[in-house]
Amino acid sequence: MENDAYTLALWHVKEGREEEFVRAWREDLAVHFLNLPNPPGIGTLIRSVEDPRLFYSFGPWNSLEDIEKMRSDPRTTEVIGKLSALCDEAKPGTFRLVLTLP
Repeated sequence: MENDAYTLALWHVKEGREEEFVRAWREDLAVHFLNLPNPPGIGTLIRSVEDPRLFYSFGPWNSLEDIEKMRSDPRTTEVIGKLSALCDEAKPGTFRLVLTLP
C-alpha cells in the first residue's frame, strides 16, 4: 500500500516552554523536513485542550524507507534532540496505516 507510512510523536513539554517548542517545531523541524530528498507531504502539530503542555505531531510519508533515511540523517537527530530537550517526555515513533474509515 502506497503512502501507508506515518510518523507520530507524543511531546509533553516542560512548563513555560510551550511557545519555544512550537517555534522550534515550525522553524527547525519543519524546515529540515522540507529539505529532505523525499519530504513528507504534510506535517501536523496538535495541542491538547485539557493539557496545554501536551502535543502530538504526525504526518504521512511515501515509505518506511523514507522515514528510515530521515531518522538516520544527523540533522534529524540534532533537531529531535532540541525538541526533546524542551520536554519532560518525548516519544517519536513510526507507524503503518491499518485502516481508514470514510
